[in-house]
Amino acid sequence: MDVESFFSEKRTWADGPYLHFVAVLDDPAYVAYAQAHHELLAPYGDRVGIVPAPWLHWTAQGVHHRLDDGQVETAVQAVREAARHAAPATVTMGPVWPGPSAVTVAMYPEEPLAAINTLVRAAMSAVPGVQLRESATRFWPHSTLAYFRSPSVHDAEFNRRLRTIRPERVEITISRLLAVHMYQDLDVGYYTWTPIAEIPLGAAEADAAAPEVVCGKTRTTATYGTTPPWGDSDAESEITVGRLAVQPPLSESQIRYESFASAALDDSTYFEDAEPPMPVWPDPVTVVCERPYGDGVCGSTRLRVRGSWNSPAVIICERGHSWQDTVEMMREVIVAAEPAR
Repeated sequence: MDVESFFSEKRTWADGPYLHFVAVLDDPAYVAYAQAHHELLAPYGDRVGIVPAPWLHWTAQGVHHRLDDGQVETAVQAVREAARHAAPATVTMGPVWPGPSAVTVAMYPEEPLAAINTLVRAAMSAVPGVQLRESATRFWPHSTLAYFRSPSVHDAEFNRRLRTIRPERVEITISRLLAVHMYQDLDVGYYTWTPIAEIPLGAAEADAAAPEVVCGKTRTTATYGTTPPWGDSDAESEITVGRLAVQPPLSESQIRYESFASAALDDSTYFEDAEPPMPVWPDPVTVVCERPYGDGVCGSTRLRVRGSWNSPAVIICERGHSWQDTVEMMREVIVAAEPAR
């Protein structure tokens, strides 16, 4: 088997970083498994790029061309919504495979990881302008311990020494993905990244049991001009919504319909150029905390909303991060959370 440099001309990106969805493999058991090979790898010096613990990962899917900020945001949101229908995957790490350009670790069983890849690919493929590489006949889940940076790594000796290590395989659970801007760090010979957002796979038990408050499903601008359905309009409310789902921004046709509905309520003879067709509202999306947390972002969907009918909404996640939204959002939460009052 001929050994080659992993970051060859055909593999080196011309204009990265690129959007990738990865699972960070920071389980202590797997980190120890990977580090058990470092004594073998270290004597090869800069001929191999040994992946340090913070950069051990499994790639669920990557995009191999540049995207603008809007496309990245849309892709991350699409994958986040799709990932709600996924499930965490428990896999065994090992054995180690010495390949022609890298030392990789097998991940079994392959099926749940292939299912996550299929889900992420489908979500990303629906984003305008995103072009994915053709998928292989069979998805190959793996994690890389080291990339060859030179073809001078002696294949026979290297493989013989690698076979003598054989640490016990370890079991880990992958419960979330990380959306990242992925870099090829050619100076050190492995991949690094800047985190964008954490994406849970499926709903945690606590999240699944939490009530979901859906705002804006059938509201019109008239809703915002009314008095509160109960109580003092300036009374402070704090509502534990569990999960808060809101409508995406309105399209031009939806805004026009909102304007028509508002005017029609004020003047029943108002038809302008005839009543516009009823638009199709997009499905609600779940609000998530985007505050920094650890090496990524928080990603929590367990929320409380505080404010009054006449004051902006303050949204607080389970980890105490908070941010402010609009008066209209607070009114939507009050009406949606307790419609029976």
